[in-house]
Amino acid sequence: MSVMINWYPGHMKKTKEMIVENLKIVDLVIEILDARIPISSKNPDIETLAKNKLRVVVLNKTDLVDESKLNEWEDYFIKNKISHHFLAISVEKNKNFNELRKIVNKIYEDKLEKMMKKGLRKTVVRAMIVGIPNVGKSKFINKFSNKNKAKVGNKPGFTRGKQWITVDEKFELLDTPGVLWPKFEDNLVSFNLAITGSIRDDILPLEVVSNRLLDIMKKQNIIDNLITSYGLEIDSLINMDNIEIFSILEKRLGIYKNEEFSFELISRRLLKDYRIGKLGKFLLEYPVDFKKEG
Repeated sequence: MSVMINWYPGHMKKTKEMIVENLKIVDLVIEILDARIPISSKNPDIETLAKNKLRVVVLNKTDLVDESKLNEWEDYFIKNKISHHFLAISVEKNKNFNELRKIVNKIYEDKLEKMMKKGLRKTVVRAMIVGIPNVGKSKFINKFSNKNKAKVGNKPGFTRGKQWITVDEKFELLDTPGVLWPKFEDNLVSFNLAITGSIRDDILPLEVVSNRLLDIMKKQNIIDNLITSYGLEIDSLINMDNIEIFSILEKRLGIYKNEEFSFELISRRLLKDYRIGKLGKFLLEYPVDFKKEG
């Protein structure tokens, strides 16, 4: 299925304008990415807009992937000079936040040294937090600052306005709403965003999205995870077509609509279970799926 999503909600256009305006007053841009889809969740507009700023790329949701595979992504980001710093964290598990604090402290020390040469003895590092919807920016801010000032939701587009949050006397964070880009021309990106719930479930047909998820699981030879996840009485699913797998799951889970089996309902269940890690911890994409220009 060939898909090209061309859309741009008004609030996202306003968010982009807000980012452009506030870049003038920040020292650092922290871009939060989804560890399951590091490139698909990276807004290409941010790389262009923030090219003259110090940048940190943070992979969040590492608790939902095989962390041994993240080294490939670290090499990719570093070798292609996509950011000045790279860090993989888990907001849910409160993992690797100390490493980020070390990065921020070093930036503060460098800035303070420059300020002291000008006769000033105090300064503050201001960082802008950016990322696509539902990537965990607000939860990240609340954990990092040990506060609960950033509004948190589990649906794309929850945060609608900018929020300044003071972490301490050295560091301030600017939370921005999740922002996508106007057109998804790459099918891989479109479906990865849909599978992880970074775009609304009504943008693409759920049956098509869940079918793509099954294809990925087959390609990675982990489709039999469904046997354990749902207690299926079957030896293997690897040689079955997806329609047959849907039918088996519908019967096992007893999911009906108007007393008839519904691929839409089973698709919704599959995607929900993937997003919470019930189907296994795995990445949807790897560096080999992308070619960095230049």
